[in-house]
Amino acid sequence: MQGGTIPNHRITAFDKNHAPLRDPRVRQAMTHAIDRKMIVDTLWEGRTRVPAGLQWEFYGDMFIPGWTVPEFDLARARELVKASGYKGDPITYRLLNNYYTNQTFTAQALVEMWRQAGLNVQIAMKENWTQIFERTPERGIRDWSNSAVFNDPVSSIVSQHGPNGEQQQYGEWTNEEMNRLSLELETSTDRPRRQQVFARLLQIAEREDPAYTVLHQNATFTAKRKDIRWKAAPSFAMDFRAANWGA
Repeated sequence: MQGGTIPNHRITAFDKNHAPLRDPRVRQAMTHAIDRKMIVDTLWEGRTRVPAGLQWEFYGDMFIPGWTVPEFDLARARELVKASGYKGDPITYRLLNNYYTNQTFTAQALVEMWRQAGLNVQIAMKENWTQIFERTPERGIRDWSNSAVFNDPVSSIVSQHGPNGEQQQYGEWTNEEMNRLSLELETSTDRPRRQQVFARLLQIAEREDPAYTVLHQNATFTAKRKDIRWKAAPSFAMDFRAANWGA
């Protein structure tokens, strides 16, 4: 068996137009109801990790030290649900059948965690991404992943969740301050200021008005015979180029 973690985060994305999710406290509750370590330890046998939010250490001086995903706090999640006035309306969770490794098992675990917080989340299995993104009133939560293709936060949080990112283009989520600061992060050359802006973007999108919540770092594994001299790529790609045989 070869493989391991890859530069890709597994996330859950929220559509705040969905009636039960309009109140940010419901989305905040969902972020605090997730026991990410349990998912990593059980479904992944500890072979991946819970990262420091939607960022990577290879950001260098743009990395926000001390930042973490929302802590697992079921009591707080229940308090947020109660304060929001949520009445138990169904929240639809759209996903594909194991497009991602452990996708279905993870979804089942999350639904139970959210139920413990008082949230009625229901899985809606879909066949393709067109169905996932279909704009209907029932579109509430969906599975997703997020990669950074170069060593700056613009490559991830802005490109996917900023004003021109996929989440906003599909009409799931928007935030005026997020959009204004995304433009500053893209255009500023003042690195200390850019780090401050990035920290604020994480605060908005992961804590105050959740656009998503990070679950864990993704990982891929490939089984092969011991006598085959081939090396698994640290990505979703299967590298069958000639130079990778006998490596």
